[in-house]
Amino acid sequence: MGIIATPLGWIMKGCYFVVKNYGIALLLFTILTRLITFPLQIKQQKSSARMAMLQPELEKLKKKYGKNQQKLQEEQMNLYAKAGVNPMASCLPMLITMVILFALIPVIYGPLTYVSNLNKDDVQENDLMIQGIYYYADEVKDNKTYNTFEKLINKYEEDYKEDNADATDEEAEAYAYDTLEKKFKSKKSYPAAAKAKVNTSDNVENVIEAIKLHNDIDKFILDESYFSTNLIKSRPELMTFVFTREADGKYADVLEIVNKDIRDFAEDFHYEIFGISLGTIPSWKSVTCIIPILCFVLQLLVTLVSQHFAKKNNPAAANMGGGMKAMMYIMPLFSLWIAFTYPLGLGLYWCYSSIFALGQTIVLNKIYTPEHVAELVQKDIAKQKKSGKPTLMERMAEAQMIKEGKDPNEIRRALSDDEDYEEPKKLSKQELRDEQRRKLNEARRRMAEKYGDEYDDSQD
Repeated sequence: MGIIATPLGWIMKGCYFVVKNYGIALLLFTILTRLITFPLQIKQQKSSARMAMLQPELEKLKKKYGKNQQKLQEEQMNLYAKAGVNPMASCLPMLITMVILFALIPVIYGPLTYVSNLNKDDVQENDLMIQGIYYYADEVKDNKTYNTFEKLINKYEEDYKEDNADATDEEAEAYAYDTLEKKFKSKKSYPAAAKAKVNTSDNVENVIEAIKLHNDIDKFILDESYFSTNLIKSRPELMTFVFTREADGKYADVLEIVNKDIRDFAEDFHYEIFGISLGTIPSWKSVTCIIPILCFVLQLLVTLVSQHFAKKNNPAAANMGGGMKAMMYIMPLFSLWIAFTYPLGLGLYWCYSSIFALGQTIVLNKIYTPEHVAELVQKDIAKQKKSGKPTLMERMAEAQMIKEGKDPNEIRRALSDDEDYEEPKKLSKQELRDEQRRKLNEARRRMAEKYGDEYDDSQD
């Protein structure tokens, strides 16, 4: 998804620098992506309407060839080819929508990576440092006696002074940090940090420097009222904004550990909507649960409106079985799960997207009525015949026949409205050369007439 996320990040960056608020930028982003995919939505609507028109014929084929699945598939392919319908065409817009949705996850998770002009290596280094502080703080707290960075450092200083009676405070402090650094790099002493791969030499040095600045950084980073455990483990980039929000609070000085360029960007970056950080994971216990609930309601509304028009345009759809009815609720429930699992920004995007999808569904169904689509189908078929090029479904049907060892001309005969259709005569090599020569001379004659030159047909 990173390949797709990068260009989406460019679009998001442009949207943000226009409105200077990430929540509103998401709305602008939704409008742009919906406009880009709108032609595909039109194609999907036309394809769905065409499929609805073919339902009576498809039902007849099922009754006629129900016991012969191979023949049924063959006849269905012929019907699709003749009507110029690709039964899979309606899946493409939905697939693209889902790709955009999941490619947008890293963009929402990583505004410093995808939206800013910051050095990406600096951002990654900052992320690893925050992650490292968390993992080490989490393992240190399990010690019954020395359960904070400060207590652990004091212990190492006391141990050094006991062994070195003339040691100065500076020497004891240097020893304590050196010992702590060695312990942090040890897989045996801190297995969770090693498993998370935050125990590299460079990262441990950054963690130690952060602890030197603030011995109580562990109290801040383990405070669940500030940090999300899931996010700090998976997407620590979002936690940078927690540091900036605390600039005037209880742990005001902790911001010093963040890279200055990153700090300056994060302080000016408006990563919220209605005062709520878009990096927040929604919870039933807070007002953030409104977004997932809205996701569910809006997606359910889109589904119901789509089904309404489907039944209106194709009455046979009204008698769908229990399985099909259950499928109606899968997407709304999926949106509810997604919105509660990922940061608030993704749920907000889904809400925006559902609102536009609802509007598009109503508008497109009002425009592309069965009657209008029938006219378009006839025009498309006439245009296709005039071009002489086979459609995708025609090529698929022909390929299927060849695979089964049948004559492909059968599909041409089946698709032709001419009762006297004859298969094209197979020409010999000499006849092919004669035909090519005839066409070449005919072209020369037309060029001579066009430019007023005389053409000597004795050369033919």
